Amino acid sequence: MKILLKHVGNMGDLIFLLPPVLESLKHTYPDCHITLVTAWGFKETAWKINWHELRKMSRAAPLRSLWQRGVARRAKWGKRNQSGFCISLMASNPHIDQLVHWHDTRLSLDAAICQEEGISYPTWNQAYFASQKKSGHYDLVSELDMGITQQENPLGKIYAAVGLPQATYSNYKIYFTPRDREVAQHVVASWPKPRIILLEGLEGRTTRGWDEGKIPGLSAAIQKKYNVEPRWFGARFQPRHQGLPLTLRQNIATLALCDAAIGVLSGPLHFAAAAGLPTITLLADQYIHRAAPAYFLNPYISHEAKKHRTLLGPSNTHKQFLKHDEPSHNLTLREAASQHSSGWLSPGRQSTKTPLATITVEEVMTVLQDVLD
Repeated sequence: MKILLKHVGNMGDLIFLLPPVLESLKHTYPDCHITLVTAWGFKETAWKINWHELRKMSRAAPLRSLWQRGVARRAKWGKRNQSGFCISLMASNPHIDQLVHWHDTRLSLDAAICQEEGISYPTWNQAYFASQKKSGHYDLVSELDMGITQQENPLGKIYAAVGLPQATYSNYKIYFTPRDREVAQHVVASWPKPRIILLEGLEGRTTRGWDEGKIPGLSAAIQKKYNVEPRWFGARFQPRHQGLPLTLRQNIATLALCDAAIGVLSGPLHFAAAAGLPTITLLADQYIHRAAPAYFLNPYISHEAKKHRTLLGPSNTHKQFLKHDEPSHNLTLREAASQHSSGWLSPGRQSTKTPLATITVEEVMTVLQDVLD
C-alpha cells in the first residue's frame, strides 16, 4: 500500500499530530510505504494583494477581512528559515519512507534545492503534487493542513482524513538520533538540578501568553524554593556546542534531561511533552481535549511523577480561539475600550487580556511542587 500525505503546517502540529498518526498507519498497514510532503520553513516576508477583489470591498472594511476573504495573503512556502524546522523534525521519524520538501512554485526531483543536516530531499511544487494525486500511484492521498473548530479534537479529525476514524492512539513523541542525545547530554551536564524550564510563549505579549508581569515573581519563587534559576527554552534561547548553535532536535533533546517545564499552548510546550519532560500547561478558555499534553499523553504514562499537569484558569461562557483579535469576553465594555488591543499579537494590558492571566504565581508553584517533590 502506498500512502501520500502532505502537511506544511506549524512545528507543534508536526510533533503533536503527525507522529501518532504515522505510527498508527504503520501498525494498521505494516507493509505500507509512506511519503510525507512538508516544508522547510514558513516564508512570511511580503504581502500579495488580489487587486481585483480589493476593488470590490468597502473602504471601511477592517484589515482582518482582507485576509479572511483572500484579498491579501502572505508569500508562502519554500524559503528556508527557522533552521529548516519541518524537515528537521520529520527527518528522524522511522515511520516515514520518503520525505519530500514542499515549495509553492519550484520543482527539483533530483534534490538540488533542499539539503538539511547533510541529506538532500526532492522538492515538489503545487503542480507536481496535484499530478501525483491524480496519478493513481497512491492508494491513499490526504492533505492534513486543515482548520479545526474550538470544540474539535484535532487528532480525531486527522485520523478520519487518513481513513482511520476509529483510531484514538495519541502517544506523540519526537525521535532523536544518537548524536542528538550525545550533544544534549554534553550541553546540560553543567546545569544545576532541579532543571526547571520556562517555555517560550509563556512570557509572550499575545493572547496565548500568560502575563509577562508575573514572570519575575515566578522566577524569584523558583529560586527561593529550589535554589536554582529556571532556564528558558525556545528559538531565542539557543545553547551552543563546540561553538555552534544546537540543531532544533538537539535543543529539544536537552529537555529530555530536565525535571519540569512550565508553558502555555505552543510549539515549545509540545516539544517538551514529546521529549518526555513533565509539563505544566497554563490553560484557560480552551477545551482540554483541544491540545493539552496531559489529555493526550497521560494514559500512556505509568509513573505518576512523570505525568503532565494542566492548571486550569477560569473560562468565558463563550470560548474564544487561542489567537483572537477581539478583546476577551471576560472584559466589560469599559474595560475592553481601555485595553488598547490591536489584535492577538498586541492584546493590550497582559494582566487583564484573557482569563489565562488570572492564574497566579502561587498556583503555579503549588503544581510545580507536586511534580518535583
